[in-house]
Amino acid sequence: MSSAFVIWQDPETTMWEPVAKLTESQGIYSFAYTQGALNKSFIPFPRMSILNKEYVSAELFPFFQNRLIPERRPEYFTMLSWLDMTPGANDPLEILSASGGSKKTDNFRIIKVPQKTANNEYRLKFFMSGIAYISDAAKRELLALESHTKLTCIIEEGNQADSNAISVVNPDTGHHLGYYPHYLNEDLIHANRMLGVMGNQLTTSIPVLKVNLSAPEQYRLLCESVTPWPDDFVPFQSEKYKLLAARSRLSSHQTS
Repeated sequence: MSSAFVIWQDPETTMWEPVAKLTESQGIYSFAYTQGALNKSFIPFPRMSILNKEYVSAELFPFFQNRLIPERRPEYFTMLSWLDMTPGANDPLEILSASGGSKKTDNFRIIKVPQKTANNEYRLKFFMSGIAYISDAAKRELLALESHTKLTCIIEEGNQADSNAISVVNPDTGHHLGYYPHYLNEDLIHANRMLGVMGNQLTTSIPVLKVNLSAPEQYRLLCESVTPWPDDFVPFQSEKYKLLAARSRLSSHQTS
């Protein structure tokens, strides 16, 4: 079984909210909205307008299918290359979550729920954010990075746009190379706090997976965050990630 959340950016506040969860189990997909979908500015997806209903399908729902590049198009193989994947039976949720599943015309991202590895680690693949705004020297340095180079990350003090902003740094030079995706910050910081990390320097390691020299900046640097998995840690457990369909079922039981 694998699951992913849909994260939506509120155009008014620019804050990111989890609005839905997709789960795949033995070829069956289930979809449900989360409490983040109660935001007054959020509009439900077409043909999925009931917020407290669980939708089930033997096929990937159109919202997600439309974010996958068809295999018949040459761009499909380009994207797989940027994601450091080879053609074959790739998990669509893996492709969507690693790429973010974003489209030029909207403000959604897709993130896969991580599973604890055999080494008790929390791992997430991501493309570095904010590359357009780093210095020219840092951009040259970024392009020269080799696979498996390990970067570090710190909570960036004084960031007025995001108090939880996580800066990714090359420890050899001290250069800021970009940001950990801000819609993932809360979970990463929570895991580090459970490990007893109280300062700005996080225990998370950021190995470089691939530098895509010819890709747009949003797909330029593919990385993975690697953090020890704390005891009793469960990813994405804040109130806004709770399913509305589950709350509806609970209310029905309580009143019956």
